[in-house]
Amino acid sequence: MPILTPTGLQFFIQDLVNEVILRTENRTTDTARAAIWLRDALLEITADPELRNEFDELEELGQKFLLTGNANAALAIQEYDFANLVPAGDYNVNTLDIMLWTDPPGNNSRIRLESTSYQEADMITPFPGQPVKWYRFADTCGFVPMPDKNYQVQARIYKMHPINDNVLAQTQILIGRNWNEVLIWAAVERGFIELLQYEKATAVHTLLYGDPSYPNRPGIIDGKKKRREKENWREQKALRPIVRSYGYGSGYGR
Repeated sequence: MPILTPTGLQFFIQDLVNEVILRTENRTTDTARAAIWLRDALLEITADPELRNEFDELEELGQKFLLTGNANAALAIQEYDFANLVPAGDYNVNTLDIMLWTDPPGNNSRIRLESTSYQEADMITPFPGQPVKWYRFADTCGFVPMPDKNYQVQARIYKMHPINDNVLAQTQILIGRNWNEVLIWAAVERGFIELLQYEKATAVHTLLYGDPSYPNRPGIIDGKKKRREKENWREQKALRPIVRSYGYGSGYGR
């Protein structure tokens, strides 16, 4: 089996293309298509809600932003364009958290805001105060209560994996090397689908995700473990002392 040789210390799509070609029956004429299959596989896997928590490489902090607050509700602004919270050029797949500094303008203390829905927010007559919740409506971010001061906020977001659309093969793969095998097979599945070889595509899909008919045989994706889980493999558990009864018929000593 060919050795995957990264460019420097990072992997790029071009580093995986040859392996994809080999596993799709060595179709050397489909090199350009293999890069596209890898791109689509990378975007799908990293955006999968069930796998999203695996890729902390795509988590980032947005820029800090000042809300427009006022004790007069007519002068305070409740909703803001989400672009104010997301780094330029990034697409926010999922907002993980929004933090608010409670002591403007010093901004030394912060809290985490709870998320809610705009339907819940609309049930409350807008009033000024320190926001304790945030909600999304379309591409805007709203706060409840509406701010009574110019509070500073910052979002933690999960961004879409960046793609080099100008030179696709030079797209850097940001997720860990242990996911290369998954990316290759996911690209191979797309290749077989495009070539109308559906039985082979189904076999590769089973390899990746497992067969529901055999729950004890999970696919290779199931065996992946992210850094966050590795770091938290120990759990603190409270001691549960065993209290023995000394009464008649307690069975002590049996």
